[in-house]
Amino acid sequence: MEILGAQVIRLPNSKGQGGRWVGHLVAGLLLLVAAALLASWVHVQYIAVRYKYSRAYDVRQQRVQIRDALEIERQMLRRPERIITIAENDLGMRMPQIGERVILE
Repeated sequence: MEILGAQVIRLPNSKGQGGRWVGHLVAGLLLLVAAALLASWVHVQYIAVRYKYSRAYDVRQQRVQIRDALEIERQMLRRPERIITIAENDLGMRMPQIGERVILE
């Protein structure tokens, strides 16, 4: 610093401190861009996981419906009347007459 008369003249610093705010601004902008990219990536990943969950849920619901339909059919096929009807109509079987029965001892 030099004094000329009553004025004070500040000479530029040799360390380059005059452009410090530009460096801070660039660093701040880089952090802001990085944060925006990270938030976007997290959001995209969240949407992808939600789609996978939705598809898995739909598949599960379909399998539950199939299981329920098969359980109903199994219960219907276990009834003796149903078994007799299938044997007589589809397989051509009939109940044996008394004279056709054989008792094994």
